[in-house]
Amino acid sequence: MAYPKQGPYPTQPQVAGFSAQQQQGGGYPPQQQAGAYPPPEQGGAYPPPQGQQPPPPYYPQQGPPPPQAQQQVTTTVIQAQPAFIPVPVSFGEYPVTITDSQGRQVQTRLEYRVGSTTHLIACVICLFGWLIFLPIALFFWVPYLLDGTKDVYHIHPIDGSVVGVYRRR
Repeated sequence: MAYPKQGPYPTQPQVAGFSAQQQQGGGYPPQQQAGAYPPPEQGGAYPPPQGQQPPPPYYPQQGPPPPQAQQQVTTTVIQAQPAFIPVPVSFGEYPVTITDSQGRQVQTRLEYRVGSTTHLIACVICLFGWLIFLPIALFFWVPYLLDGTKDVYHIHPIDGSVVGVYRRR
């Protein structure tokens, strides 16, 4: 069976109101060349009202750019004020000389308080005292009397605030 020879695409029938070029281009207007000016617009569908002239076509004016306002540059200088910078201090078993917030050099006052090390030593004395020799267990209260088993609190001598703590380990 032989088929009739046709071109690469089937031909389409002519539609009323469209030219053959518009049908082939898909109904889009022909493309303009790059850099070409657009064609002048045709007159509108309605005539201008009587006694009035049609508005002139709008084309932006290519003149010099508008002048810009001069801006004043202001410079603000900020000077850093001398500030109180705390120096890290290592608190221990002895009084420490510190500089307080008013700039005074003061030496801390020491205060000994019962801490976890004190309780631990008392428990060890009790435990071994009962296991080894009963009368030793009766001396569980001795760590509560010795400053060497307590935590050391460094107190500010003027206002009485706690400055630092040395905890026994």
